[in-house]
Amino acid sequence: MGFIYGIINFEGSTIKEDNIATLADSVKYEGFVAQTIIEKNIALGFCHYPGKEPNVGIYMDENLIVVADIRIYNKEYFKKQPAGTTQVEIFAKTFSTFGLSCANHINGDFAAVVIDRKKNEAHLFRDHIGTRPLAYCISGNRLFFASHEFGLVKSGLLKPQLSEKKLIDTFLKLMEQYEQTVFHEIFKVIPGSVLSFSANGQKKVTQYWRPENIQEERDMTFDYASKHLRELIVAATQNRMEKGKTGMHISGGLDSCAIAAIVAQNSPDKSLLTGYSWTPEVSDRLMEGPNEKELINAFCKEEGIRLKYMNVSEGESAENLMTPEFEQQIIELPVMQMAGKDGVETMFSGWGGDELVSLGTRGTVNHLFFGFKWITLLKYARQNGLKHTIARLRIEVLPQLVPFGLMPVYKADRHDWSILRILKPSFLWKHRKQIFIHRRKRFFGYGNRKKFVLNLLELRFLPERIDSWAINAEKYGLEYKYPLLDKDVLEFWFTIPVEHTYKNFHPRLLFREAMKGILMDKIRLRSDKSEPLRSAFSQRERRNNRILLANVFGSLPEEDHLSFVKTYAFKKEISKPPSKNDIKNNRTLRKLAIYLRYTALVRKYIAGQEPG
Repeated sequence: MGFIYGIINFEGSTIKEDNIATLADSVKYEGFVAQTIIEKNIALGFCHYPGKEPNVGIYMDENLIVVADIRIYNKEYFKKQPAGTTQVEIFAKTFSTFGLSCANHINGDFAAVVIDRKKNEAHLFRDHIGTRPLAYCISGNRLFFASHEFGLVKSGLLKPQLSEKKLIDTFLKLMEQYEQTVFHEIFKVIPGSVLSFSANGQKKVTQYWRPENIQEERDMTFDYASKHLRELIVAATQNRMEKGKTGMHISGGLDSCAIAAIVAQNSPDKSLLTGYSWTPEVSDRLMEGPNEKELINAFCKEEGIRLKYMNVSEGESAENLMTPEFEQQIIELPVMQMAGKDGVETMFSGWGGDELVSLGTRGTVNHLFFGFKWITLLKYARQNGLKHTIARLRIEVLPQLVPFGLMPVYKADRHDWSILRILKPSFLWKHRKQIFIHRRKRFFGYGNRKKFVLNLLELRFLPERIDSWAINAEKYGLEYKYPLLDKDVLEFWFTIPVEHTYKNFHPRLLFREAMKGILMDKIRLRSDKSEPLRSAFSQRERRNNRILLANVFGSLPEEDHLSFVKTYAFKKEISKPPSKNDIKNNRTLRKLAIYLRYTALVRKYIAGQEPG
């Protein structure tokens, strides 16, 4: 657990002690302790909760200085390789041996900064999926870095400005600006890459993790694929287990329950385990459908896991939507708070399974159509029905054939062009290229089903949320573990023949087979995955939140509104009675929540700030 931070002056002048002290104070949370070193033009350090095992540290020798936030899971590999006594030292020795490709030899969660003393270079690394966050900024000849961008801005060492590009990207769901934080000129390091800076001002990005280059093993059988996938997932989960209190997300679905089952079955003391469900703690069933609570209760009883349901007080979810540092989700922050109060230090999640390893049938029609496997596509239609198949064709295939969004099918892209009504013409003109001539990134393309997964990775959909969870979870003394995003697991998945991922057109059949004997069949074999209680709760919260957020918007003083927004037009839109169309209602709420989050962000981090 913990964060890292630092300042490097490439022109050689000494870093002021009060500058690095200020940065340390700004990055750490209340109760954290910090350790900092200064070597003339280099100052860096780490911070963490005292009394809890830190996963941050510093290594120094005559050639290198390394500061890292790191957990290594393939420790057996390093028994045969140059290694050290700490995980930071292992990273440093691996860098000395392999250079910039060192990260490809590590299966772990990490953000690391390596300073090459002789070459006067700095290299910023992130793990393959971006589990640990890392942000940076170049100001003159100085490089500032920290685990989170909010600490960089709070320090006052930089002059912060709102990133209008990121705001547009967020409003329109363009998914093009992952590297850009909400602050202008402050960026995130791309997952699976190393970002290098030299004294002459050169900047270079090297993508060390390239799953697109992994070759399928065409002769691999389905049985071997499911068996080996099982072994890797179990190992990935076991390698992430630590002493102390452990939490697990339990939704009643395949991914989260599979990981929770592995944790429970390998835990020496189940009294330290707690399952946390996103299903609300309500007594009535709010809509028809499978009873998630019955499944969750049965699962926890079988595995001997203590269970807690989400409990959100009135108005709390609306406040969460306006939290400046948190992404737009009303259910995760309360779970963090509950786990923090329970003293949980490690939180397991099945996050990423639905997008990658346990992938359902999404992308199958796209794969069959563009792969000219039309006979198989007919079999798919015969099994799933013509209506279903046409619906998938509209979503997965037609957008690739009809350009420029000329058909209603583009509603699947979820771009909300009504945002243009509340932005001033001068702002629209200033950003006309990004708004109107942007590259339309989509999950589906012309490639096969593996390409669909690669598109998901390229869009950084997972890291965007993972960043937020990592940063905020530290406040409550816990960190997240994602076994289904393990490097070995993902790399093996890309070697599996694509046909095995949609065998018999049964959703997630490969993953279901892999979890046989681990996960109770009532959940493993269910084909009705839906969450009616949570869905109904979310719909009710949206209705309530619209009123609460509209009241907050109406009470904002004029000086708190963003200068490029037509507040009168925005007010007119949100004052309209709710539509019968839920999509329109959700879009209005989303715009309002994002806008209020940004106004809170400006008030907290930008208004009145002066550079140090």
